[in-house]
Amino acid sequence: MFFPVVPMFRLIKLSIGICVALYVFAINAVFVSYGVCNTPYGLKGHCVPLSECPTLYDLVTSNLNEQVIQFLRQSYCGFDTNATVGQDKTRVCCLDNPNAEKPQAESGTILPSKGACGLTFNTRIFGGVDTELGDYPWSALIKYQRPYNATALNCAGVLINRRYVLSAAHCLRNPSIPTTWKLDSVRLGEWNISSNPDCIQTADGHSRCADPYVEVKIERIIIHDKYIPHSQSEFYDIALIRLVESVSYSDMIRPICLPTTNELRQLTFENEYADVAGWGRTEVSAYSTVKKKISLLIWHTDACVAKFETINIPVNRTLQLCAGGQPLQDTCQGDSGAPLTMRGRDMDAPYFVVGIVSFGMQPCGLESWPGIYTRVTHYIDWIVKNLED
Repeated sequence: MFFPVVPMFRLIKLSIGICVALYVFAINAVFVSYGVCNTPYGLKGHCVPLSECPTLYDLVTSNLNEQVIQFLRQSYCGFDTNATVGQDKTRVCCLDNPNAEKPQAESGTILPSKGACGLTFNTRIFGGVDTELGDYPWSALIKYQRPYNATALNCAGVLINRRYVLSAAHCLRNPSIPTTWKLDSVRLGEWNISSNPDCIQTADGHSRCADPYVEVKIERIIIHDKYIPHSQSEFYDIALIRLVESVSYSDMIRPICLPTTNELRQLTFENEYADVAGWGRTEVSAYSTVKKKISLLIWHTDACVAKFETINIPVNRTLQLCAGGQPLQDTCQGDSGAPLTMRGRDMDAPYFVVGIVSFGMQPCGLESWPGIYTRVTHYIDWIVKNLED
């Protein structure tokens, strides 16, 4: 059956370098795919001509604001030189479920839905190994301004939605932080702090580069009201950082899931392994330039309490959890605020955050001495309560 093309179109040149001829047309009933892909939200889709993806086509023909342009740029998955018209030449990753969320300015109170958080495209750490480019895309670095225009990246955090980063309270309110240091911004999408953008060599000798990292100014910090700075116990060592503007998700910037279900909030995770990724102190240098990762065993809480009682440091079973204690494997200075993460109940499940790096023994990596982490499951209500539009 032949569908005549109405000879009306407008030509729009996007800043992403894709020139799309927009025709009024009837969609071909035959579904053409150039392979499975992931949308900017991490949901499954297929790489198809723009003309075969009504949801993205509608975006292009409606309101081309900066956020929509960024979303289209992230959806791009190829170009067909054999096609004769613009909307057939450009290939985009089209969501399999057309009822899924579309890009829009999200309220700061909205947590990512299932399937839109905890996803990494590749399946400061003492004793860890280098991550791959794109691993743990929820990792955040906290930037401080120092005198004479100097800066420091001295703490970490984890992105939980477009507007908020979860971190440790002692990173943001601590008598040990010099008074001349001022909280400045959060860096997202980082991998190697010595380069920007980050690039790797592929097996065929070509370079693959990520987008440059993004730094977003800090609008506000929310410290838990029961946190006592510089206390021996570090109870309630948790804080939220509100960014001045919403961030766009990409391969290098994605949120982690929170353990919001009743089932997860009841678990202790004892005798399970969890991952930490960061740029902190290593065996051979003060800081690692490349993001490292390590898997740590979560201790039975009673054993951890007994261990720290021997040096008169209280550990609270409800507020904290313990992980690590393997020889020369630990989180260390510079990893403070980084997330302790694990997958859901199966290998296809997304990652969620179970702990925030709080404190540990000095020197780092002492055998049989775990690190102490803020137990995130205890603070879900506090987190949700303090999210604002």
